[in-house]
Amino acid sequence: MLALLVSWLLALPFTTPKYEVTVKRDVPYATVQGYYSHTPVGDRKAIRNLLFHSGSMKPITLEMDIYLPEGDMQETRPLLLMMHGGSFFIGNKEELGQAAWCRYFASLGYVAASINYRLGFHPLKKEVREAEMRALEDADAALAYLLGREDLHINPQQVFLAGTSAGAITALNMAYRPDPVSSYRICAVANLWGAVHSLSVLERASVPILSFQSVEDPILPYEEGYPLNKRFKHISDYYYGTHAIHEKAVSLGIPAEHHPCPEPRHALHLDENFSFTPRFVEIRDAMAAFFATFLQDSL
Repeated sequence: MLALLVSWLLALPFTTPKYEVTVKRDVPYATVQGYYSHTPVGDRKAIRNLLFHSGSMKPITLEMDIYLPEGDMQETRPLLLMMHGGSFFIGNKEELGQAAWCRYFASLGYVAASINYRLGFHPLKKEVREAEMRALEDADAALAYLLGREDLHINPQQVFLAGTSAGAITALNMAYRPDPVSSYRICAVANLWGAVHSLSVLERASVPILSFQSVEDPILPYEEGYPLNKRFKHISDYYYGTHAIHEKAVSLGIPAEHHPCPEPRHALHLDENFSFTPRFVEIRDAMAAFFATFLQDSL
């Protein structure tokens, strides 16, 4: 109990909002070849982008929203790189949860960035894995852009990643790549109902993992399997969900925290009307406390 209290007191300066927030919107960070890079927030007809988008790629400009703490006089700041979900064919950097989480972390003194990345794939060509790799390339480009901005005062040894669903898949791919990049340090990753294709990837690094997912997730497996309860079997590869990831991480000695949730919902932070559920604040506070532990370690 005493150790828990001490840990909470040490984390308090890193979890208490203390700044107003400025947002720089639609900041271009890369030009790439792709199908498209976003869909309107809450667009229920966005499935058309998957089925009817142009079959050829074209040059597109990728953009991000950057959330900054006003009046922060620190010499360096931690960075939160946030990636939205959407099964690699829908989504937007302005999605309600991503925007609110970024604003909260900027109020703590982070630079927080929510990014658009390349979306779209040919559903009949089992091209989901290629879409994953394009998202990873774009996340790398976004991180390189942010670290290259001296005016943002980002500490390259204090990089945190977070994502929902496809964004969490991208964050995990980034944290556990075959050849880790040495010019920066990923301190921790928030895996919000994401997955990996192989648990062996966790043997490549030792990045702490915070996970949330429903035990009855209707989209991605909680343990292991194919998306949408095998209905995507013919276009997607096999996945291991948050519980399998957590168990593997623990077996490898990787710091990990797992929050299984009972409600049969994929996006735990939003309801059917795209409004916040109570899980939004729970996830936000868990992220802040988890990240604070490893932020202290990097000082």
